[in-house]
Amino acid sequence: MGFSFAAGTTDGPGAFDFTQSDTTGNEFWDTIRDMIKKPSPELEACHKPKPILLATGEIDYPYAWQPQIVPVQLLRLGDVIIIGMPGELTTMAGRRIREAVTARYAEAGETVKVVISGLSNTYSDYITTYEEYQKQRYEGASTVYGPHTHQAYLQKFQELATAMIQGTPVVDEAQPPNLLDVQMSFVPGVVFDAAPLGHHFGDVTQQPTAGAFYPGETVVVKFVSGHPRNNPMTGRSFLEVLKLQEDGSWAVVATDASWETFFKWSRTDVLLGHSEVTITWNIPVDAAAGTYKIRHMGYHKPAVGMFRRAVYYMRSLFTGLFGRMLGRAGAPPQSTFYYEGETDTFQIAQPWLTLRSFGK
Repeated sequence: MGFSFAAGTTDGPGAFDFTQSDTTGNEFWDTIRDMIKKPSPELEACHKPKPILLATGEIDYPYAWQPQIVPVQLLRLGDVIIIGMPGELTTMAGRRIREAVTARYAEAGETVKVVISGLSNTYSDYITTYEEYQKQRYEGASTVYGPHTHQAYLQKFQELATAMIQGTPVVDEAQPPNLLDVQMSFVPGVVFDAAPLGHHFGDVTQQPTAGAFYPGETVVVKFVSGHPRNNPMTGRSFLEVLKLQEDGSWAVVATDASWETFFKWSRTDVLLGHSEVTITWNIPVDAAAGTYKIRHMGYHKPAVGMFRRAVYYMRSLFTGLFGRMLGRAGAPPQSTFYYEGETDTFQIAQPWLTLRSFGK
């Protein structure tokens, strides 16, 4: 990243004495930079005329600060070609890539419309043209692979276009690393959860307010809950709207992924660890008449395990420092526990059914 990266843009300027179009840098910020990572002579030569403020390409703790493997993608829908660009293109850079891909199809006798989908699959900062890079404004200073970044992308998209036209399979030579296990979080963890006196996790504190609802109306219910960050329920759901079937079973008709549902968590007492979940279901206009209920699922972290967890993590720390002296820390104690709760059943009626019965 260059010095002008820290200058920001005209409509969003940075701080201190950084300015755009800086191709020299200064000794003070060079000294600060070198405390983090001094760029190698090879890196400086590769990025000229950019003065390097952060040598992100050579920093790999706790993992690489810039992607080393960048995916590029080309999709076709009829006569529309979609370029999956893993970064932010300047107007001219995007125009040149679009024209180059369009020309490649024209050479094959095809007329296509090429569109660019930026920030696709990963993020590799800005992509400027070679000429824009020389100016070292904010975008050029944020082009992290050097002055020929744009030309490299252009070449790859031309190759993908040729492969698509000829029907030639494209072999991935490398795959981006999976960094899920080394992600760092600075969000404080959940300390503990507790249910209010006389309640259990999953208890319903507000039932559906009407015995019958109509399509287009709203159902609002509340539950005693744990903190959602105890378990993100990946691939699952914090809520389900269920409908009674003719055979007596219940079928899920909506989850927290549905447009018509809303899931709101709030901490009602910080000191005591009490939480409440509000689930809102905007009944679709095409909802079938029948019997329904709403279920909430989650995990809670009891206070009783706080001491055991603290002992385990302290022992893990000292085991890492002193090795065999303390022995293995063992498996971590279970810290969260599953719960679920359901509302009373309620009815969804069709307006025409009510009018018909009224007419009788």
